[in-house]
Amino acid sequence: MIYFSKSYLTKRFRLMDRGRKNVLKSTEGMTMKVSIRIKFFIILLAFSLGPLLLSRSILSRQAGRLTATISGNARDELLDIVSAELEHNAMSLLKILELSGETMSIGVRMLALEVEHQFSHGQKGGTTKSYRVGDFETASDAPPDLSVGKSYQTRTVSGKTRPFPFSLEFPAFKLPPPEEHHAFGPDEDALKRVVPTMKQLYAELTDNSQWFNIGLESGVFMTYPGHGHFPMQYDHREQQWYRRTRHSIGEVSWTAPGVDPSTRRAIASVSYPIRDRHGAFLGAASIDVPVSHLITDATLKSRWSDEIMSFMVIRYPGDTVANDGLLIIAQQSYDDGGRRHWMSGIEPEWMQSDDPEAFGRLLVAMNESESGVMQLPYKGRPCMWAFASNPDLSFLLIAPKSVIAELPDQVAGSMEFLFGRIRNISAFISGIMLIITGIMAWLGSRAVTKPLLLMADAVKRLAGGDFSARVTMKMGDERDELVDSLNEMGPKLQERLHLRRDMHLARGVQKLLLPQTEPVIAGYDISGGISYCEQTGGDYYDFIEVASPSGRAMGVVLGDVSGHGVPSALVMATARGQLHSLSQVLLTPRERVEAINTFLSRDLDGTGRFLTLFYLRLIEGSPNIRWVRAGHEPAIRYTPSSDHFSTLAGDGLALGVLEGFVFQDYQATLSTGEVLVLATDGVWEARDAKGEMFGKQRMLAIIRQNAHKSSEEIRLALMTAVGTHHGKRQEDDIAVVVIKKD
Repeated sequence: MIYFSKSYLTKRFRLMDRGRKNVLKSTEGMTMKVSIRIKFFIILLAFSLGPLLLSRSILSRQAGRLTATISGNARDELLDIVSAELEHNAMSLLKILELSGETMSIGVRMLALEVEHQFSHGQKGGTTKSYRVGDFETASDAPPDLSVGKSYQTRTVSGKTRPFPFSLEFPAFKLPPPEEHHAFGPDEDALKRVVPTMKQLYAELTDNSQWFNIGLESGVFMTYPGHGHFPMQYDHREQQWYRRTRHSIGEVSWTAPGVDPSTRRAIASVSYPIRDRHGAFLGAASIDVPVSHLITDATLKSRWSDEIMSFMVIRYPGDTVANDGLLIIAQQSYDDGGRRHWMSGIEPEWMQSDDPEAFGRLLVAMNESESGVMQLPYKGRPCMWAFASNPDLSFLLIAPKSVIAELPDQVAGSMEFLFGRIRNISAFISGIMLIITGIMAWLGSRAVTKPLLLMADAVKRLAGGDFSARVTMKMGDERDELVDSLNEMGPKLQERLHLRRDMHLARGVQKLLLPQTEPVIAGYDISGGISYCEQTGGDYYDFIEVASPSGRAMGVVLGDVSGHGVPSALVMATARGQLHSLSQVLLTPRERVEAINTFLSRDLDGTGRFLTLFYLRLIEGSPNIRWVRAGHEPAIRYTPSSDHFSTLAGDGLALGVLEGFVFQDYQATLSTGEVLVLATDGVWEARDAKGEMFGKQRMLAIIRQNAHKSSEEIRLALMTAVGTHHGKRQEDDIAVVVIKKD
């Protein structure tokens, strides 16, 4: 083992320390030799090249997230817009349905009234030939205008369509077997005279109507346009629309969709009774309307998709709104494929969804709103359901969500592609800008750093207390604003320093104007305190010995000047000076307050400021008190023996508002232990972080809980609770005076 002497080690450490100091000095010298221009350039490159890759990576990820968020938000907003449009379509279709229904109702009523007129007042006879249903089957007996068109086609059981001939000039008559032509001649003649009205209605309602029918109790049946495509066993008197009309009393009747015996299409019938002049039922007029015309808009499928489905439903109430039923009375599928025999009718169906809970919410929404749109599945596919309702029925549009979301998905995809292009262009531009920035930094570093050095020197002088420091250089760009701000900083800092000193002095003066000690008067325990929300304020309390014929008296004053800060503090000081100057003048409390009001009304005229004041006079050794209330909140009086709260109320106007106002003074007698609390509104209007006020109930509770303590303890408990409530967010001055009767 090798040992070194203490002197040897000491010498080595000194040499090492000396070498370290020489290295530091050498480093400092080298550092000082590098110009700030080069430093500026090196730092710029270091902070540009180094973080660039990292920032590009972070920005790329953030841009990806932002793109996903924006495109997602755009998709959601577009989806809401498209859903709202779907709802609007449902409302429009319901409105069209209502208008069409009204039009059809007017038309069938007009047709029935025309028949009644012809039976009652029409002329007898006529030369127009009548065509029976069978005449349309043979060319020799058929009407001359018989033609075939796409307007009237029948559906076979296999689902195919086949046109059949019809006439727009002549109706077709169907008579009950046996056909006793002569027995029905008058009825036929009367009905033939209605044909012009039928043609007029057909021309106006051809977009919605299919057949115009008139059926009589005698068995005579006329249909327009005329055709012979009727089953042999067809008897209009056995049809639901006719039976329903027979029992109606002057009302238009709508019959649920059934199968048209001629076309095998689903139709709804609107009918109206025909009566003679004595009111006896003669028959009924009806208009057959294809269901597809009621629930389908020509532009609906072209605007959306062939997959959109429309329904007309009626609500049937259940034990709760969510358990109501929706009975389908019309849907597009009624005309999809062939129909069974025309006598089989259409089986009623109930609207259902794969999600009963969501379907229940839809029923609730339909009960609460006239229209709306919701998302719930239908036949295994997520769909958007739009509804529009009136008191009689509801219209439903159901579209697969894939159809609704097609446009939003396309827009979202386009936005993602666009943001990708923007990211690539941004990367390219960033590289170019980096090169340009480096060149400009190298060429312009001196022009940039020189003004900065001058401004830094000026700031140092300002920090040292030289407020005359200025920068005279002008660069002709935004840096001139910095120079101007720096040149304005000196006088403003000096002014601010003087103002701060003056405010500190004013705060000290105002504190001196407040009572420095608690008053001592036999029979009473008194304590007062104040907390300003600014350095100075307008709240004020005081204890003033006043002249009184009843012995030693003390005036307890609590006031609140409108506003905050120095102006309010000046008004407070003025009022205090006047109160003290009149303290030895023998005046009643009312006269004293009226005198103060006269002075303040003249001083504050036109300023908009005023002072609310509560003046209370105590007599040494006496339980009797007198007070004047000048617009201030009444003092709170608490009697512990009966646990009863009351107030020292009274009428009075704030001081400085109206010169010559006559005040009233009031009096009361206190019992031992009773507590009086005078406070400004900053106590109960103090708000916490949630905006909740401290309130008078909390204030009363604190008074009750601490009534057995001294007046100072009661005051401190109240002010501490208020401070805890508002935290550091005091918005108004707080002044409290507590008087306890010994």
